Amino acid sequence: MSIKNRIKLYEAFHHDKHLQKKVINDDNFTYRELIRIMKPYLNGITTVLDIGSGVGTVDFYLASKGKQVTGIEISKNATDIAKMNAISLNLDKEITFINATFPNRIPKKKYDLVIFSEVIEHLEDDAKALRDIWKIVKPGGILIITTPSVNAPLYRLGLLHDFDKRVGHLRRYNLDNLSNLVIRSGFQILKTGSHEGILRNYLFTNNFAGVLLKFIRWKISTIISLFDFALIQLFGSSNIYLVARKVSK
Repeated sequence: MSIKNRIKLYEAFHHDKHLQKKVINDDNFTYRELIRIMKPYLNGITTVLDIGSGVGTVDFYLASKGKQVTGIEISKNATDIAKMNAISLNLDKEITFINATFPNRIPKKKYDLVIFSEVIEHLEDDAKALRDIWKIVKPGGILIITTPSVNAPLYRLGLLHDFDKRVGHLRRYNLDNLSNLVIRSGFQILKTGSHEGILRNYLFTNNFAGVLLKFIRWKISTIISLFDFALIQLFGSSNIYLVARKVSK
């Protein structure tokens, strides 16, 4: 997919987003798994780069924890909303949002933590993207990747091919090929795992089921997430994650 078409796709996706009323907590259904993956690595972290920051939801969470955050986002619509959100939440001093196409434009500074969540599967040259990220992670710094699994139950059943095409997925990964790619880029793998089962995957990929997401709050979020984790054990993972540390090549 050309850069022009990618931009058009994500502008359409973010055209009707609204301002966020408050910073999410750890139990937010959409982001609870990413927060769970990040939290063990936040102590001692000061600067964060979020590649594919969307409307900034995760960045506001991190900024509220005292982090200095930079978000890079391909969609101008999303970036504009994120900037307005930052002001309304009184977090604009802690966050900088940049409307740019990664990796065509990368920051010049280095970061303690880079979040690369649900992005690598959209990029034509994933190896180059990881090499570019290596350049902007501080020595000993952390990279967190999440991405759809090629072994996702719904994908293996042939039910996600239209979804992947619609949202611009170019490929899917398993933990072995993702780990090898990251290691070749100069990182040391710290942890890998699964973070989404068939239930969460269905809710996030089906337009009709997705309507229910706004009603999944408080204890309901925890109950559904526990049930989804049990489904991972039965049917396999729909999404995978990887945590790595920068080492010298």
